Amino acid sequence: MPELNTRVDAALAGDGPLAAVWPGWRVQPAQRRMAQAVADTLQQGGALLAPLPTGGGKTLAYLVPLLLSGHRAVVATSTHVLQHQLAGNDLPRLAQALNRPAQVAVLKGRGRYVCLQRLREVVQRGPRPGELPRHARLRELLAWAQASRDGDFDEQPRLASDPALRATITSTSESCLRQVCPSWADCHVERARRRADGADVVVINHHVWLGELRAQRQGRTAGVPRCDTLVFDEAHALHELARHWHTARADATSVARFWADLAELAQGPMRGAAPWTGLALQGGRALRSMSMALHGAAPREGLQAWPLPDALPVRELGIALQWAHRALEAAQGGDARLAVLRERAVAIAGVLQGVLAPEGDEPAWLEWRDNQRWSMVRPGPQASEAAAHELATGAAWGARSVIHTSATLGDEPGLRWHGDALGLPPSAVDWRTLPLEPGPVVPGAVWHVPPDLPEPADPAHGEALARRVAHWAGLLGGQVLVLATTRRAADRLAAALLAELPPRWRVLRASGENGRQGWQALRDEAPTVVVASGAFWRGVDVPGNRLRLVVVDKLPFAPPDDPWLQRRLTRARAAGLNAFDAVQVADAAMALRQAAGRLIRGPADQGLFVVGDVRLRQRAYASRLRAALANWRWLEDEASVAGWLGAMALTRASTTGHSCA
Repeated sequence: MPELNTRVDAALAGDGPLAAVWPGWRVQPAQRRMAQAVADTLQQGGALLAPLPTGGGKTLAYLVPLLLSGHRAVVATSTHVLQHQLAGNDLPRLAQALNRPAQVAVLKGRGRYVCLQRLREVVQRGPRPGELPRHARLRELLAWAQASRDGDFDEQPRLASDPALRATITSTSESCLRQVCPSWADCHVERARRRADGADVVVINHHVWLGELRAQRQGRTAGVPRCDTLVFDEAHALHELARHWHTARADATSVARFWADLAELAQGPMRGAAPWTGLALQGGRALRSMSMALHGAAPREGLQAWPLPDALPVRELGIALQWAHRALEAAQGGDARLAVLRERAVAIAGVLQGVLAPEGDEPAWLEWRDNQRWSMVRPGPQASEAAAHELATGAAWGARSVIHTSATLGDEPGLRWHGDALGLPPSAVDWRTLPLEPGPVVPGAVWHVPPDLPEPADPAHGEALARRVAHWAGLLGGQVLVLATTRRAADRLAAALLAELPPRWRVLRASGENGRQGWQALRDEAPTVVVASGAFWRGVDVPGNRLRLVVVDKLPFAPPDDPWLQRRLTRARAAGLNAFDAVQVADAAMALRQAAGRLIRGPADQGLFVVGDVRLRQRAYASRLRAALANWRWLEDEASVAGWLGAMALTRASTTGHSCA
């Protein structure tokens, strides 16, 4: 056995160094197999797909061999919470236990750090009429930002509830002035990058990785250092980023910010060089016209194929950009913002040109949330093997080894589903693949599909499910999470539950900036139902098993007109596969497993998982979806569910000292 493998075995042993730090330490066989596979990959190089069920200990399974190897590594995970968990707890604790000191740095996206230059400028301009309290708050933030080591908004929790203020005092990769910025020497983003450059292990999130790849395309860097080893934890979360990597887009937020930044030229040394305020007003009007037109043409949320009619005011926005670009080119002066704004105008115009005159057979499309959150998307090449390979492996990064790990990388031998979701052809990467582990049977994990609910397409489905959830919540008396497949369904379920539950219950609709509030509410004692969609399917971890009931409204099939889904279906058919089974059913199975993972995080946890979709009892494809929960105990009828919830309510009352009646 190679030396690293021997040291890994010794570290994981029942009498090893981890046992001295973790009371009751016992390595799980699947965890040991993964740790040895990671050690092999670190020594031999190459790529490893390492699936491990929720609660299987995958974090230690890759960190132990990583620290023992001494390799310089970048670890990418899916959320800022997990970044802090790794850098602030797991890595220091392990390094001490293994007696392997390691310098650890956290690197976030620039939107998580205050921009000193933008904040100084807005404070120096003084308050606008009626904005004295806001300006006082900005002065307080400037004092904090100048004294802070990190300038990280996590040090200022109140900012989470004020996205408009954050947008004012942060820079983007498009708006940053870089070396010519007067505050460059004190820049918090650059400080974080310098710390990362000198670290042994750098913990980033997946969005930072995507930002690095985009920066590389433009001949610069987002600060992710070169490394020996690249680890993608929660690797399934890369799937959503893949569609961003393979497309070009202009979103409402970035376009609005462009016009706001252009208007700021009317202050300072460039005032009078051009009618900046008028140009910005013209662009703002065009943007609002675009938003209104898109709202009228997008009758539902989510991704939608977008054959853009001539009536849309795309050209109006394009003309406004053209006038702005001409003014920026004609302006003379030493303001570094001019060149940056010209680049941004060109980038936005490039997407609009792709909308007006698409190349190839695929039209541009719309990603729609509401009037302030939409993106016009120009498709990239149909065959993008090189781009997908770069996303998955960092091919130009110098890393000898890359590791993808998650509880949900697929449910078939070879884990082809994961590569397909990233846009990788089967032969693009020579993966080592750990065998799929069935996962431990958790005695307290149970699940149920109500047999008598209307089908999801029935208009009565939402209210019927809400009545059932209200009944279950009353029996349990504790915290409940309802996961909806769409925002619209989440809104309707929240309204219905508010009407069904007694006044002492809190019903919170978690979305956007108040997502943190919903996540925190599930930790409280007050009886609460949180209704959510999107990231809550995979981004919530409620410690202490306080969450006992998770309800999914229906099977999580993507909208059939989703252009990215259509690409994947086309690739599957070309490979001779049953496209529905290989893509859509596989996606739904992994999403169900992720949702269930919000409930059961360890072998001692208890919880009920409900899928409010009778198709899971009736359709031919249901057997594959049920297999995603093969280690959960099935409850057949309402009486069994009521009995289980009643027992859990008694347990909760005895452990918290509060009545659940």
